[in-house]
Amino acid sequence: MSFGRVQVMVVGALLAAACASTVDVAPVSMSAAQTARGLDCTFLTEAEAAASAGVPNVTHEGVRLVPQPPPSTDPNDAIAQRANIPRSAQPALTASQQRILMCGYELDAANARMPFTLFVPEGYDPARKWPLIVDLHGAGVTPLQQMLFDGTTDFAQRDGYIVLAPMGFSTFGGWGPARGTPVLVETADVNPETGAKWATNALSELDALTVLGMVRDKFNVDADSIYLMGHSMGGFGTFFLGARHNTLWAGIAPIAGGGVGPNAPAERLKAVPVLVMHGAEDNVVNKMSSRASVRELQKVGAQHVYLEFPGLEHEFFIRRGRENLEKVFHFFNLVSRKTNVGPIPEPAQ
Repeated sequence: MSFGRVQVMVVGALLAAACASTVDVAPVSMSAAQTARGLDCTFLTEAEAAASAGVPNVTHEGVRLVPQPPPSTDPNDAIAQRANIPRSAQPALTASQQRILMCGYELDAANARMPFTLFVPEGYDPARKWPLIVDLHGAGVTPLQQMLFDGTTDFAQRDGYIVLAPMGFSTFGGWGPARGTPVLVETADVNPETGAKWATNALSELDALTVLGMVRDKFNVDADSIYLMGHSMGGFGTFFLGARHNTLWAGIAPIAGGGVGPNAPAERLKAVPVLVMHGAEDNVVNKMSSRASVRELQKVGAQHVYLEFPGLEHEFFIRRGRENLEKVFHFFNLVSRKTNVGPIPEPAQ
């Protein structure tokens, strides 16, 4: 399967072809421990969900609240306020969101406990293989906030995906590529590759891969259907981890990010189908970041679709835009390592 650069309206019909109606989810019938198959997890509560949303400054429809809330001391809220990012209160949990698992484990290299969130579809059957999505959060965003983007678990339940949202060591970990001088973590072990303490960025990548390995050990994951997506910092991380571990992914979807270049060579993404999405009015990560990455993909003939949304901004269009998030699921539904054969070489003479 090979995609060129196309605009939103051209690919809309293609992506919508995979659309199906969301099904109702039965009430939780198994304990968190049973659902998580031995991982250290509890089910999300309404109170935890409400607290995770931060201080709202708009309605769920995006209308600014009057008056606006005072500045927050919480770093996650502060980021949203400094960038004037619209953020609404968490609505009542859907049936599938009530199945979100709040989990944690000890990352030995960091000497720290790492949280992550996990969604396992109702009706999970270990007798068959299941596709899995790794969902990377943005700067100052928690794994729970990422999992609560409108529609994530509803579409995962509908289409039968396990979804994992790792921490990446911290909400500012970066998912791997060092930006400037690496920040060493004094409480961490010595990284055998460097001979110095583990750095934040390296622990971020290690955490993501470690927890992915744990989930694959516990669940029957289809190795040909493991996908990677992320927003903002997570969009940059999706390009980075997508290229660095390019034989792992059946498809990747970086949203409001960028970063194809020395840290994420386009050549390493030639065989990985890529969906790139960006709001045209993004004032946090400029759309030119995604456009530059798309140009690099074009140069090497990498398979990709680029969707740029006129009039839409950085976060709200995807956090509270389930119709936009659904396009990611449509895309992943279309691609797998079994069916992807591209890039297709010229026939031998």
